[in-house]
Amino acid sequence: MPKRRITQADVAAMAGVSQATVSFVLNDRLPAGVRLSAETRQRVLDAIRITGYSANPVAQRLAGGRNQIIGVFTYEATFPGGGRDFYGPFLVGIEHAAEQLGIDILLFTSARVVEGRRRLTRDGWQRLGIADGCLLLGQHEDRSELQHLLDTNYPFAFIGKRSSEGGRLPYVGADYTGATRRVVERLVALGHRRIGYVGAMGTDQPTTDRWEGYRDALRDAGLGARLVPEEEPDAVVAAVVEQRLTAVVLSPERDAEELHDALARHGLDVPRDVSVLLLGQPHHRLRRPQQWSGFAIPREEMGARALLLLSRLIAADDVPDADLHRLLECTEVEGATVAAPTHHAEPLVP
Repeated sequence: MPKRRITQADVAAMAGVSQATVSFVLNDRLPAGVRLSAETRQRVLDAIRITGYSANPVAQRLAGGRNQIIGVFTYEATFPGGGRDFYGPFLVGIEHAAEQLGIDILLFTSARVVEGRRRLTRDGWQRLGIADGCLLLGQHEDRSELQHLLDTNYPFAFIGKRSSEGGRLPYVGADYTGATRRVVERLVALGHRRIGYVGAMGTDQPTTDRWEGYRDALRDAGLGARLVPEEEPDAVVAAVVEQRLTAVVLSPERDAEELHDALARHGLDVPRDVSVLLLGQPHHRLRRPQQWSGFAIPREEMGARALLLLSRLIAADDVPDADLHRLLECTEVEGATVAAPTHHAEPLVP
């Protein structure tokens, strides 16, 4: 795993010039008697752009060339409206760990959110050079950007499990597969045999991990998976009735309270008629958070551990491969939205 930042020497090697020439271009000032052709200057600028190097005069004055600042970049809006605060606990964990380490946190927010997501490349890579390294988080990351960071040796860690070629990408994530398997096994143990998965079948890592845990738990119990991809709560209820489901597991993107209300409008009670489990903290605010059964993601711990991992990478510690990929267990929440089924093979009649 690469453990160092891009330096002026790297830029000079790529451009085929001396380090002094790189410094002249960065400072945009030539000593008396020194000439620099436009072609040479452009080669240096191209090398800076490709490597993502950014001069940092503050860092240069500190021991080891570090400025004790860690960046944080989110691929979705960090502080969304509508009462949603999914990233907040991650940031709390990051802040606590940063305080212990005596470093500052810099939130990169200049990249605009377009169609629900940001990209590091929208405004170039050089801003990352302000920080010694960067924590990345978000459900819909840009894989090409992550590969670029790996290729340029920029220290970073992802908050959330992410796969990469050769397993080079460092992350601290939640064990969604294991947690989802356990809540489905809980339903099976209570006697449920028709258990639906309410959520979209996406390709992002959290979704695929949740689906894997759900599918495998049902397969081991000799039961079939039942996807309910509908978004509108009333459409979900219609699917529940049509498929005669006695329980559903709900992805975080779906609004649990709206589903609860839609079931009630159709005369179905939670959990008497339909048990509902949440696969992690939802992206929507809950009116009765203590009521809901399921599992909770250790978001604060993930943020703190990711920062500790990144600090080791920046310090060029010899981090064992096993420590580059850490999955944390999710906490099961008992709640009050799960019960033994009262309907089995017969259809639900709202």
